[in-house]
Amino acid sequence: MKKFYILFAFVFIASFSKATKHQISVLSMSFSPAAVNATCGDTIIWVLANLTQSHTTTSVSIPSGASGWGANLNSTATTYSIQLTVAGTYSYVCTIHISSGMAGSITVACPNGVSSISGNYFSAAYPNPFTSKLTIENSDAEMIAVYNALGENIRTIALPKGQTKTEIDGRDLKQGIYFYCILKEGLVIETKKVIKN
Repeated sequence: MKKFYILFAFVFIASFSKATKHQISVLSMSFSPAAVNATCGDTIIWVLANLTQSHTTTSVSIPSGASGWGANLNSTATTYSIQLTVAGTYSYVCTIHISSGMAGSITVACPNGVSSISGNYFSAAYPNPFTSKLTIENSDAEMIAVYNALGENIRTIALPKGQTKTEIDGRDLKQGIYFYCILKEGLVIETKKVIKN
């Protein structure tokens, strides 16, 4: 059993280093999805859905230390991609259609497994074991990430400021052991085990 937990720890830590690609469709007057949750090192790809229209993806607000971007999307340049490596919230617009409210945001967390927030942080998950819904209560978290026993990310949920209670629909999850991480300021500040029956 000890070997299993050591193996899990290595897989779990390695899972944070796996970059994910997030595709955002550039539609007539909107980005879809308009809000994306990502992890440091992930790639964001904007894809023009209608080749007869022209749009841009242009950053308007970025975290300190991050680089901004501005790219045209048209019939000759149908995609644009960036890799995000700084935690925080990135806001962007289509400068051509800004008056129509064409905007989006990307929230990036950089989990590193080191707790620097508080040594006495606590969360609670119930019912545990759960069958369909799992409720997680926390104090002032920014994000909750759920992993299976192999360390694969199952869900990442960005929490609005002040939200202390989150309900996760787990009906689609297989029976077994799962772990959830509480993240704040891009750091994993707590990890706990839950069981799906």
